[in-house]
This record gives sequence, structure tokens and C-alpha cells, in this order.
Amino acid sequence: MKKLYLILSLAMLPLLSHAQSKINAPTAIWPELQLSYGLGESGLVFLQNQYRINTDDRFNGVGSFERIEFTLGYEHTFTDHWLAGAMFRYAKEDMPSSNFTSAFLRHAGSIKGLYFNKQLTLDYVNQDRRDPFARFRLGVELGKRLPLGERFITPSLSYEMLVVKDFGDETNDLLERTIDRTRFRLDATYEINDKIRITPYFMRQTDYYFVEMSPKYDEDGMLTEQGFTTKRNRISPVFGLELKYTFNRATSTASSTY
Repeated sequence: MKKLYLILSLAMLPLLSHAQSKINAPTAIWPELQLSYGLGESGLVFLQNQYRINTDDRFNGVGSFERIEFTLGYEHTFTDHWLAGAMFRYAKEDMPSSNFTSAFLRHAGSIKGLYFNKQLTLDYVNQDRRDPFARFRLGVELGKRLPLGERFITPSLSYEMLVVKDFGDETNDLLERTIDRTRFRLDATYEINDKIRITPYFMRQTDYYFVEMSPKYDEDGMLTEQGFTTKRNRISPVFGLELKYTFNRATSTASSTY
């Protein structure tokens, strides 16, 4: 339980910061298709295709598509509790396109009758018009696989923290937030049959950053308020739907592709 308390304490850090403002972003819709294929007894190769659709009429993208992302990955099961893998992702956006080379380590455990998965991911990010940077992601997931008629449904809660670190020149620590982004997700995976699963979900994504507030002047040009730097939290609600098809392998909640 101490590990769980520590994780929850870290997750609350952004909420304890002061002198910050909040803005609400338009709702987004993220549909995704995933294909997985089992290799031998321990390997799994997977392909994911995700679309991010912005519902804001003012969004200046190609139609309402904000982002199209393709992922190719491999996951290997070492023991009943330890898995690791690597991924390459390419994302095309209206703004700079990006590619992510990632490695992850995953631990599958249990707590109070629930499965309790923890995952650490390191992303090396190449993005147009920006120097490469690293992104560290720590995620935890709680859920339970329950019978529903002749099939199974698996409701789960997950939380992920992301920290970005730039390479090269030193940056001003005063302008860096401890955590750059968090994701809180509620989902339910329904196993249509032995191969096909569907997962609707809701996610609350919060970005943490600083903004520069300009000084204010009266109609005579006299300064009435000094400019200042403040913390800002941008909250983005996301509704998603994942359709997953697995060849040559039984599904498992221990896998990052479940």
C-alpha cells in the first residue's frame, strides 16, 4: 500500500501548486484501430492507427482532424509479472509532424483483487522546428476482468504523468513545471469474442505550463498593472473508442495492448 500512496501523492502535486489559472479546451474524439500478432510464446508485435478529432469549429486543421498517428511496436513477456517493449510512432499534424522512438518497462501485479499494472516509458522525440527532446512517462492502472454473460468486460482506471526534458542548452528552472502533462482515464474493455475487443473511454488530459501576462495601461497610457508570469493548467476532455484485433494470442490484462 505504501507504493500506492506514493504514486497518488505524486499525482496530486500539480493540484497543490498555487498562483495558477485554468482554461478548458474543446472536447476531442480519439478513435483508434489496433492489430496485434503473437510471436511464439512470449512475443507480441502490434500496429496502432489513431485519429485525433477536434470538435472546435475554429480549429484550423485539415477538416476537423487534428492529428493522425501510426505506431509499430513489440512487447516481450519475461515472467508472469515483467514485460518490456519498444515502439516507433509517427504523428502527422497541421502543425509540426513528430516521430517518437520509445522503450517501456511494465510490471503486472495485483492489489485487493484488482490487477495493478505500472509502466515506465521513455520517449525520444523528433519534431519539426524543434530540437529533439526526451519525455518520461509513468503510468499506473487498476482494473478487474468480470464475466458478462458468456463474455468478459474489464472496467479500469489509469493515471499517467509526463515530464519533458530538453537536450542541449540549459533552461531556466523557474520556468519549468514539475510535471508537464497528466492523463486520467476511465474505460471499459468488452471482449466481443476471443480475438476482438472494443474499449470506449473518457480521459481528462491536463497540460501544465507558464504564460507571460502583458502589463496593463489606462486610456492615458499610464501603467496600471505590471506584467507577470503565471502558471496555467489547460484541461482537455477526450472521448475515445479503441477497436482491437489479436491474432495467434490469448488476450491478457498484463499486456499494454489489452
